[in-house]
Order: sequence, then C-alpha cells, then structure tokens
Amino acid sequence: MRKILLATTALVAFAGAAQAAESPVQVTLGGSVDFRAALFHEADHTSMNARRGGDFQTEYDLTVAAEGKAAGGIEYGALIDLNNDRNNVTGNEVAMEQAYVWMSGAFGKVLMGDEHGASDLFVYAPTVGEGQIDGSYTNFVDSTTLAPFQPVYVDATENSTKATYYTPKVGNANHKVQLGVSYAPSDDQGSATSLYKADNNYNDAIEAVAQYTGTFSPVSVVVSPMFATAEGVDNGVNENRSYSVWGLGAQAMYAGFTLGASYVDAGHFGTLKDAGQTQDQDVWNVGLKYEFDKVAVAANYMNGEGYYGLSDYAGTSATTYVDNFSALGMGATYTWFPGLTTAADAVFFDQNRQDDATNNIGHVLMLSQKMAF
Repeated sequence: MRKILLATTALVAFAGAAQAAESPVQVTLGGSVDFRAALFHEADHTSMNARRGGDFQTEYDLTVAAEGKAAGGIEYGALIDLNNDRNNVTGNEVAMEQAYVWMSGAFGKVLMGDEHGASDLFVYAPTVGEGQIDGSYTNFVDSTTLAPFQPVYVDATENSTKATYYTPKVGNANHKVQLGVSYAPSDDQGSATSLYKADNNYNDAIEAVAQYTGTFSPVSVVVSPMFATAEGVDNGVNENRSYSVWGLGAQAMYAGFTLGASYVDAGHFGTLKDAGQTQDQDVWNVGLKYEFDKVAVAANYMNGEGYYGLSDYAGTSATTYVDNFSALGMGATYTWFPGLTTAADAVFFDQNRQDDATNNIGHVLMLSQKMAF
C-alpha cells in the first residue's frame, strides 16, 4: 500500500527511561475507496414490501499510523482506522473500526486498544477481492432473515477493547511457530466502560491461536488451532451462557495455488440459558485460490448450523435455530495498476430454519472497483 508521509517527530520515552530514537516517528496516511454494483435476490422476507433487485454501494476506509524505533531496537506505534462500514454506522457516518497502540521487539509484540485480536492468526478457505463467503455480500442481504455465518463463527473482526500478545516466531528457516493471546474484560469498544457485569453480554473474554508455518519444498503449509472462551452474564432479562469455542484451520500453497479449510465448534456461543438452546453450533469451509500475474481467482464453500436472531414474516424478531446454512462463493480480481483493482464476486446461499418449512434461497452478484492507497 502506497502511503503519504505527513509529519515526523524525534523524541520518545520508554518504561520510565528516556532513549534517543534512531529515527523520527513517522506518521503515514492510507486507505481505500471501494465502489460496488450488485444484483441480489433473497426468497425470505419480513413484510409485504417488495425486495429490490440491485443497488450501488460505496465503502471507504481511512487509516492513520505512527511508527518509531528506539536506539535499543524496540519498535512502537499506534494505528487509527476509520470507515463507513454499514455494520458499524448508519447513513454516511464514519465510525472507528480500530484504534490501538503497540510495541514490539525480541520479546514479541503487544497491542492494546480496539483491534481484531489473536484470531487474526486463524486461517481458513482462501478468498479474493470482495471475499466471497467471508466478504461484502452480506451488505446486500437482510441480516434479520439471513443468518450471518462466518468461517470462524466468532467474529474475527470483533473490536472490543482488549490487550493482545504475540510471541516471536520460534523455529528455523523452514518451520516456525507463533502464539497469540487476547484478553477483553468486557465487550465494550472505544471510550465506553463497564461499571457493572450486567452492562454486557460477556465478560473476561479470552482467545488464543497458535500458528505453524512450514516449508516442505515445493509445498508450504499453515496450520492454526484456536480456542476462545468468555463468561456469560445475567442482565436481569436473559442469562447468556458462558462459552468455549475451538477450531482448526489449515492452508497449503504450491505454484500459485492455495488450498484451505477450517472447522469451528462454537459450543454455547451466543445462546441463552433459560431458552433451552442446547443444539449444536458449528461451521466448516473449504476453498481453492490461484494467482498468476495480475489475476487472482477463487472458489469456496461454507456450511454451518446455529442460533441467530431472525424475523418471521410479520417482522417479529426471535432467536431461531438454523438447521443448515450453505454458501458457495466464486470470485476473480484483476489489478490494472498498483492499488487499482476490479473484482467480480458471486455468492449463492441456501438456509433452512427449524421453525420454517421453506428455504431462504438467494444470491448476490457483485462487480466492484477499488482503489487502495
């Protein structure tokens, strides 16, 4: 990503002892603008209003990053990421996606603030462009009628305020292992604070992911087991169950091809103790990607089951068990010039609900133009 140098400073301090910096703090600006044109259809509906068949969307992102290096070799910095992702804001508002400070050295790397957490080390079916089964197609479906299943089940981009530690990569030139651990005292984000346990759905959330990378010439592999747990909270209306989630992901790379898959058992994540929600929750996926020159193509498939807040035909919301959710994704990208990419994306989905004899079948076909800078 090409970045624009904005400003520099030359004085920093660490751990109560001042040190002269080898280089000034560098502040850089980056981001992207992504225009999308989509055709979409979903069989389910919540009212007599007719569904649209297509629309345009623009998503933009602005990232400000600061980075410095101390005389002792320790690197440090901060990052602020702002965007208009419709999952976080309404209309044309802009919201903070991430904001954190970090420090790294021979001891590893520590991040503190609103960030994705250790789940960034977890791998699954590869995607391109708009992300297919793990991408922007969900912006063109109704989240009250279609369950937003994700390859990791627990949201990999959930940005509650947390502290994350990554160990150094340990091993030799061909085999390395790294561990990441995150802790969030509550599910608040940003300047919000929790004074009472009942302020949140979950407290004391921990996620841990290990990642192994290996080279068995000419094949390279990545394997990532993960575990997440949190304490459920009784907020006086509903009591959220404490949960333990585990999963395993892997990818293999050879001659431009990447084959990947993962499985996640979500346990009691997102379930209520008094509602009798005891059925299985899990998701698995598999996919293949191929990259050559300026072109990248991918195909992936996801299948899952679990509890989600969905609406009936009158628009009444209720937590419903989805017996089976499947999505088939196909995508391709072409990079015209550095930063300028055209992407084609297609996702076909089929959802079965325990409380509904009919299937919610549909698709999202998307063409996008993205400039990253």
